[in-house]
Amino acid sequence: MEMHSATGGDTASVRRRSIPLARRFFGTILRFLIWLFLRVEVRGESHVPDVGAGIIYYNHIHWLDPVIICGQLRRYAIPLTKIEASRWPVVGWLLKGYQVIFITRGAVDRGALKATWELLQDGDISVISPEGTRSLDGRLLTAKEGLAFVARQAPDCWLIPAAVTGTPAFRWQFPLINRPTAVITYGQPFRYRWPRNEHGSVALPDGRAGRETLREMTDAAMVQLAQCLPAEMRGAYADAAGGEDRWLEFI
Repeated sequence: MEMHSATGGDTASVRRRSIPLARRFFGTILRFLIWLFLRVEVRGESHVPDVGAGIIYYNHIHWLDPVIICGQLRRYAIPLTKIEASRWPVVGWLLKGYQVIFITRGAVDRGALKATWELLQDGDISVISPEGTRSLDGRLLTAKEGLAFVARQAPDCWLIPAAVTGTPAFRWQFPLINRPTAVITYGQPFRYRWPRNEHGSVALPDGRAGRETLREMTDAAMVQLAQCLPAEMRGAYADAAGGEDRWLEFI
């Protein structure tokens, strides 16, 4: 497994933190290639907090999704990417240089989790697909409880949904004039309302009850993501209500 975590720094300097040279170099290459084949429109970018550790979570419909999210951000962010992508011709090489955290799906990848928690501890941004795999029909799948599990280790971090549309139209061709358009729409940022003990520490129930709590918290976040998507893409969360939730505190 190949993984990279952000360098340290205090929260007040997050926005100005120097982006590693490798990210600048490979990011420039990736952005240029994307520009050749795809137009990218960003909506609600002002919703992304300027400071503090955070998690951007998105609906996964194409391998490009996390790349264009990170490429459009004004802050340093590292996506979780399936380990299989590291073996793709050209793309795998670019992703390694770009700096991502490769993760083994279908298993508890402790190395990838540790790298993600270190990234959040440094005050940077993790970019996560809660569904755990790409949706073949573009509709939201039921998310794993991993989103809340990751956030539990940084209970004061913010989260923000990023709804992605249009990326499946990407093709390795040169349309230049009629490039398809991908859209990233950011929702409202929030923090989780964690169950806490009298000392202020996170205190989830043990065993199955704790896992069910993480499931409820992840589903609450997924409802926010669904609300940012067109109705036909909401999938497993099409009938879920929006608005205030007991697990979420909007900021």
